[in-house]
Amino acid sequence: MPHQTPRSADPSPGSDHAEITSRKVVGLSERLDPADDSLTTWSERYLDLAVRGVRSAEVAGKITRHLARFIAWMTSGLGHDRLSAVTPREVAVWRDHLAAAGNPGRDGKGEPMAAATVNNHLAHLSALFTWITAHAPAGLLRHGDPTKKVTALPLPTPQVRALAAAQVRTIKNVVDRIETFHELKGRRHRGTSARVHAHARPVRDRAIIYLLFGTGLRRAELVGLDLQQLEPADPDRLRQVKKARLTGVRGKGRTSRTVFLGRDARQALADYLEYERPGDAAASTGPAALFLSAASIAARHPDGRMSPRSINTIVSEIGRLHDAQMLDPDRKFGSLRPHDARHTFAFQLSQASGHNRAELERRLGHANDRYLRLYTNPPDDIAASYVEDL
Repeated sequence: MPHQTPRSADPSPGSDHAEITSRKVVGLSERLDPADDSLTTWSERYLDLAVRGVRSAEVAGKITRHLARFIAWMTSGLGHDRLSAVTPREVAVWRDHLAAAGNPGRDGKGEPMAAATVNNHLAHLSALFTWITAHAPAGLLRHGDPTKKVTALPLPTPQVRALAAAQVRTIKNVVDRIETFHELKGRRHRGTSARVHAHARPVRDRAIIYLLFGTGLRRAELVGLDLQQLEPADPDRLRQVKKARLTGVRGKGRTSRTVFLGRDARQALADYLEYERPGDAAASTGPAALFLSAASIAARHPDGRMSPRSINTIVSEIGRLHDAQMLDPDRKFGSLRPHDARHTFAFQLSQASGHNRAELERRLGHANDRYLRLYTNPPDDIAASYVEDL
């Protein structure tokens, strides 16, 4: 049977030229509205429809900042913010940039970001593109979600920060004497009854420290507490009732849990509610926060609620006072952070409950195996004692 050449392959002199010249590259800008190819526009749509009013104000602010950093990176590098130009390569280079110098320092030069922070940026960018993929017109993301092929950075092994029993004892000793560290000590105050600085709230700070070490609350959870969550809220009853608790504690991932209060936390909270909080509450408006900033502070929020950063300051100051009292350098902290109290509580709870996983999940509001295993790790002095005689 004779071979037949396909009609499309006929070497007609003018046909190839006509076919080639008739082809036309159609850009997105000609098929879609220019706003549809704007990363800035899609980011704002996403924030308005899926983030603001849905997530907490703190989380929404963080997502907004992270997306703004990526848009600024794209715009400065490519000269535009076209959504169609976002490729896995661009996302991967941005990830590496954040890890190398993505955190602006005080001197204006970039400083490395921690791997967990970089991965948090990637997670927020991935959520944006997942949303865009579901709502974008056909053909906008021709190659699919550009974040799917970009891997997160490996996280370092979490370090145990639980304090040894001797350190916890000296911390409590400092906190029990906290009023003496806030007393006015100038010459004009000699011979007068001891008074503390106007902004100082030693009884409140004592309650915060005992609550952190006795409940494992995160700093954001602590400042988010309202007075109505405390049962009972009457100082006299709080000192007597052993099953005093904080209800509806809002944690990560929209979790909610009940937190029971130990003896030290109950006593410290009762003292604060009786002696210091009433004066600051009188100058507050809005929901009744459990812990209030001093009413004498000019920059105080109208409702008096403290910020998470203020908890860092209080805990750091307690650590500094602790180290100043220590003659043994091995017992000094160098720095004390709110999460150290959470690790300490978690290890003690793990020991007291016989490593009961369900109890750890309920009281810590954390179901991640990676962190639950971390919380059961002992402080160095206990770990060293395990192998002393082996």
